[in-house]
Amino acid sequence: MVGGERMYVTTSQESRLLDRVAMDEFGLPGIVLMENAARSTLRAALEFWPDLAKGTHGVLVLAGPGQNGGDGFVLARLLSALGHAVDCRLVRKPGREPTGDALVNYGLLKKLGLGVRVIESADDPLPDFDRYGLVIDAIFGTGLDRPLEGQAARVLAAAAGRRRFRVLAVDLPSGLSADSGEAGPGVLRADLTVSLGTLKFGLFLGRGPELCGQVRLGDIGLCPAMFGRARPGAEALDGRYAASLVPERPGGGHKGTFGHAVICGGSSGKTGALVLAALGAQRSGCGLVTAAHPASLATILEAKLTSAMTLALPESLPGEFSAKAADVLTDFMAGREALALGPGLGLGQEAQRLALDLATGLEKPLVLDADALTALAGKAGVLASARGPRVITPHPGEAGRLLGLGAGQIQADRPGAARALAGMTGAVVVLKGRHTLVAGPGGELLVNLTGGPVLGTGGTGDLLTGLTAGLLAQGLGPFGAAALAVHLHGLAADLASSGLTDRGLFPTEILAHVPGAWKSLLDIGADFA
Repeated sequence: MVGGERMYVTTSQESRLLDRVAMDEFGLPGIVLMENAARSTLRAALEFWPDLAKGTHGVLVLAGPGQNGGDGFVLARLLSALGHAVDCRLVRKPGREPTGDALVNYGLLKKLGLGVRVIESADDPLPDFDRYGLVIDAIFGTGLDRPLEGQAARVLAAAAGRRRFRVLAVDLPSGLSADSGEAGPGVLRADLTVSLGTLKFGLFLGRGPELCGQVRLGDIGLCPAMFGRARPGAEALDGRYAASLVPERPGGGHKGTFGHAVICGGSSGKTGALVLAALGAQRSGCGLVTAAHPASLATILEAKLTSAMTLALPESLPGEFSAKAADVLTDFMAGREALALGPGLGLGQEAQRLALDLATGLEKPLVLDADALTALAGKAGVLASARGPRVITPHPGEAGRLLGLGAGQIQADRPGAARALAGMTGAVVVLKGRHTLVAGPGGELLVNLTGGPVLGTGGTGDLLTGLTAGLLAQGLGPFGAAALAVHLHGLAADLASSGLTDRGLFPTEILAHVPGAWKSLLDIGADFA
């Protein structure tokens, strides 16, 4: 990792284990973790809302009796010291007092004269939400994995009904599952969520992205040795991780130095998919790209592609691949580094035989996407005996067909599905969607932090396929190539949408921002070199 820092993504169980390791094995006091959590949350809030430093906002802290509430009590103290008028409400079941470190900070607030009012029954008045410019949700965080109920549900529903203020969620919006991103009614949507110690899966799954707003990581004092003792199973694919994967580009290099990627597809009516994938490969920085297509479509492809080469392959019918193309393509690959197969390949029997033959028999690195994945439906296990490295890039529907599940089942447990598919096939799996996942056959899992709704249009997946093949051609391993391609792809989309909009963009407009994404990663790498 560039700069030696990692951003882990954890389940609620993994988060609790990390806390225990920090306290029990390394002796880091819980009260210090709580103070660190609140201070890092405040730093993130001040960066996100610079005017918060002026101390002129009315602030309401909604705290529970657990550790998340303890973080809220510390925040109330810190914000009061900045000059804010702070009110705090302890939202609890009747008679449930704070305990442990939360009790210490609860008592400190009282000693400082910052009274805390209790809401524990329907008779207790709700706050006048119109008085506040900032509401801090510190009721449950990761401590609740069921729908809101009781006074917490009442208070948060009332807050959501007013919603003229900013909302800061400590660790997670209360009522959002840390593991699945599921949420019942009444969850208060945050403008900013500061996830403490690690990022949580629930931030990126289910309703998490819509309820969490902007997400920041809060440093609570965990160090590499602690993570080594309780290593989480997933990492965030952020800019620093992606920058660490960027291949060397020697000053004396030339087009023969940077690899030759071949993209196969583009049957009749689908030539655009092949063109986009070929352009994506060129934007990857590889030296040469060849688009392999049904022979009768040569004139069309040569007109559309002005800087990539073309290769005419045998046809069964005009515009459709013959299975005999597998032998021709295998021979052609002898002097090339990587192949991508699938964009616009076609669904005819001959094309599907072509896909199966290459998926198992080609010794070179191979990216399988789109129609090539359809050929593997119900047969994905054959990839486990493939003769070369494989990367597969399914969307949820394709992943479901490969695993014999419905798309809804895939979406219900995206991390589990990605890992299962990688384990079954021995391939690196790119499970596309919001916060695309990259899973390796050894259990590795990355959660991508770039990209968004702008990628929800036909053709963007073809760009990703080409980028991945181009990076494989430059010598990256399958996991690194897939991860770097996914991050670049999403970052280019972010740049395109920030400069324009996330609506109505052509895939080629995202493609045009790939060099800007490269520059961003190179700048990050230079900062941490």
